[in-house]
Amino acid sequence: MPNNFKLRQLQGFVAAAELGSFALAAAHTSMTPPAFSQLIKELESNLGVALFDRTTRRLHLTAAGEQLLLSVRRPLQDLDHASADMRALVDGSRGRIAFSILHSLAFGIGTRTLAALHQSHPSVAVQMIEDQNDVLIERIVNREVDFGVGMFTHAVSELSFEPLFVDELVAVLRADHPLARRPVVEWSELAEHPLILLPQKSSVRRLAEASLLLTGLPRKTGHEVVSMVTAINMAAAGLGVTILPKLSLPWLKADHMAHRSIGDPRPHRQIGIIRRTSRAIPGAEEIVLEQMRREALTTSDVWRESETHALPG
Repeated sequence: MPNNFKLRQLQGFVAAAELGSFALAAAHTSMTPPAFSQLIKELESNLGVALFDRTTRRLHLTAAGEQLLLSVRRPLQDLDHASADMRALVDGSRGRIAFSILHSLAFGIGTRTLAALHQSHPSVAVQMIEDQNDVLIERIVNREVDFGVGMFTHAVSELSFEPLFVDELVAVLRADHPLARRPVVEWSELAEHPLILLPQKSSVRRLAEASLLLTGLPRKTGHEVVSMVTAINMAAAGLGVTILPKLSLPWLKADHMAHRSIGDPRPHRQIGIIRRTSRAIPGAEEIVLEQMRREALTTSDVWRESETHALPG
């Protein structure tokens, strides 16, 4: 028995079986009645059996037709659903996206992006993974995530970088700390006080260490912490001065604290979107990226609105 029947033939057959009329099925499939009748005849010819009993006023399935309907109805429905899923993935109305982001950006631009997408595109599942910058880039290269938000510290031929904003590092300290009386703190002055620094693999720590080395001065023994919240709390307890990204400060609410710009070399880092250059961007990912770009502008606006020497409380 030949089995080279076409998808359109099976779809037409199911429509006729469910509607009980060739005329209605023809309209449903956007065909003329003669063309639809020919479509069913070709299917019956390919199968070698009659599928419909045409001797009655209403269309009825033969035993072979009933068996075929049981066999093809569910697969055709699954195919329709798969096709709809693919269209939704392309146009962005549905999808699953994962991105990696620096710890210092997660509770600001990262969380705000997730919250906005949860409201505007609830059918798009977005997973955010906090990482240090080296791990972030490694995840992108290894295709563990769709993109990352961080620093492009070294050129990788298979990756592209889209700048979002420049983030400055500042000294965060108690408002009654001696250095708080100065509008700008020099690295040589910071070296004289215990410093509360993030882990050595942190991009913030690396920038701070590189600038401190340029002073050529030994620095006092300080503390190493994983969390910026811990760093803030330790500085608030009078245990030293911490160095943190300026754009993270609006989200690290702390009383009785101040921040000061640091003199030359003024530490800053370029933050942007890192992606693989070889892959197309599906609709759902483009929606996430566009929201990220909007939140990047808003994050900068939030900082300018709260630009005071004391941290927002």
